[in-house]
Amino acid sequence: MAVAVPKKNLSDWHSPSTRPEVIHELIHGVDRYNPTNLPFMEEYLLSQIKEGQYDLFANLAILKLYQFNPQHSNPDIIVHILVKALSATVHGPDFGLSLGLLREPSAILHDIESDDEALTILIPFLTNLHELVRTCQFTKFWKEFNGESEAASILKTRYLPSHASPLDSLRFQFSLSIASCFSTISLTQLSRWLDLPSGQVSQYVEQIGWSVEGEKAVIPKNGDNDVKAGVVRENVQLSQLTKLVAAAAY
Repeated sequence: MAVAVPKKNLSDWHSPSTRPEVIHELIHGVDRYNPTNLPFMEEYLLSQIKEGQYDLFANLAILKLYQFNPQHSNPDIIVHILVKALSATVHGPDFGLSLGLLREPSAILHDIESDDEALTILIPFLTNLHELVRTCQFTKFWKEFNGESEAASILKTRYLPSHASPLDSLRFQFSLSIASCFSTISLTQLSRWLDLPSGQVSQYVEQIGWSVEGEKAVIPKNGDNDVKAGVVRENVQLSQLTKLVAAAAY
């Protein structure tokens, strides 16, 4: 598992190294608006799900094609895209961008003449989970996620089993957010925020490149959790100061 420290380089977010060249050409050329390419794009999404990879811009291209060709919309694909976006980042725009390309669930189901209500049930649920993630309410997130609501049940039984280690992805993203704010944190608090049994927290901490000292997890310095005061020197010319004093006299 990678070291859980905030990333400074976003190139992999825009153009992931795992993206096939044929997909790159599709989403960056005029063919991105060709609905006959939908099967290739959807197949690529399914490979992301299976392999635990992520390509936001390719997934947005699918939703854009659904927007222009609503009769081709696939509710299951839509849910999978939202789940990938939810587990890919805490503060990034991924989920909002994906949601912004969607119409009302009822309109989507009407266009494809489907009576499967899963999409209608899940979109509000996923939106609420995203809000809890975005505001770092991790304990509340796990309470909703592990709840017995119909939406939680559908998500965990119908969709998540297809994803490679979805809970690990969520925990890792939460860890990245924690690493940007803390240099040390109690294992007890970390257990609640990551929904891990107390006996497994220490092992997880070591897996993500942190260390354990007593009852605390020590997070490597990463530029966000070790902010240092800086000295700003400004060079103000006398002519500029004269103009400022003159302006204040009026």
